[in-house]
Amino acid sequence: MTANKPYLMKLALCLFLLSFLINPLQAEEYTTEDLNEEAILALAWVQTAAEFKALAHQAFNIAKLRWDMDQGGGKKAVVVDLDETVMDNSPFNSGLIGKDYGYGNKRWKEWCLDESATAIPGAIDFLNHVANTGGTIFYLSNRKAQPEKDMDLLPATMNNLKALGFPQITKDNMLLRTGPSNKQPRRDSITAQGYRIVLLLGDNLNDFSTEFKADTVDQRAAAVEAQKEMFGDKFIMLPNPIYGDWEAAVYGGGAWYKKTAKERSDMRIDILRKFSFSD
Repeated sequence: MTANKPYLMKLALCLFLLSFLINPLQAEEYTTEDLNEEAILALAWVQTAAEFKALAHQAFNIAKLRWDMDQGGGKKAVVVDLDETVMDNSPFNSGLIGKDYGYGNKRWKEWCLDESATAIPGAIDFLNHVANTGGTIFYLSNRKAQPEKDMDLLPATMNNLKALGFPQITKDNMLLRTGPSNKQPRRDSITAQGYRIVLLLGDNLNDFSTEFKADTVDQRAAAVEAQKEMFGDKFIMLPNPIYGDWEAAVYGGGAWYKKTAKERSDMRIDILRKFSFSD
């Protein structure tokens, strides 16, 4: 048997290699390109569905109604997130289709500097109404204004917003990210100036309050249930099925970005409630 060991080892290696020739799919890794393709239907909905436009108009119509109903005094402010709240960046995500890479500072910067984001339906009319009725608008975004890291997106963002017709585009009104991503200190800076925030608009729960910061799907759902009266009142939510903290929750939060493309895809499927068919 000892004399046959080299032969057996060669045979085992041949069989191993043959298995890949017979079924090459086993040798293929599930890539970021594959993961990007899973977003196609969500992107098609955002870019083509009249229902998306209807929901956006509905959100801004409610916001206008709540703004006009407000009877409080003092300096009144509206705080809006930028991306997927008033600016449509879906072409950036569509551009990732067919690519074996995902979001990254380099590619996000390239998109932002192109200044080609369009407006979410209803956003321009609503914010101009706020400006014309004595309100101050603060654009609070985690787009980075960090020139020390070669990531100063403020000038291009302002140019893009001005070209679209958004009001009050000044450096004082632009609260982009200069440090940590937590938006609460920037919200606090608004009230510290004597403003009363009448409305907050966003596509992510963390656009409204740190009380929504949670790692899991169940925790986030419980946080919404605890403050359900605020939605349609002070909190106005815009639909975003493409990305957000909701996706991180699907992966369990934490260091979710370290998970492989295959792990993320599997977790997306595993979390779904499924009907069991008979056949």
